[in-house]
Amino acid sequence: MITVNVNNTAHTFNSPSSLQDLLTQLAISEKGIAVAVNNQIISRTNWNSHELADGENVLIIRATQGG
Repeated sequence: MITVNVNNTAHTFNSPSSLQDLLTQLAISEKGIAVAVNNQIISRTNWNSHELADGENVLIIRATQGG
């Protein structure tokens, strides 16, 4: 099992997951978001191949409209 912190909330998974798997398991829409792992932005094209390790910090930022 691994534990990953997503926006300062711990989530535990049975096995190592890709960043894409994490978003799917947490039901997070991919539209309008940016993702950083350990303070490094991960390109959307690499979400499927980026494997998460125990203790990593994931930050998900959602774009919002304002006026």
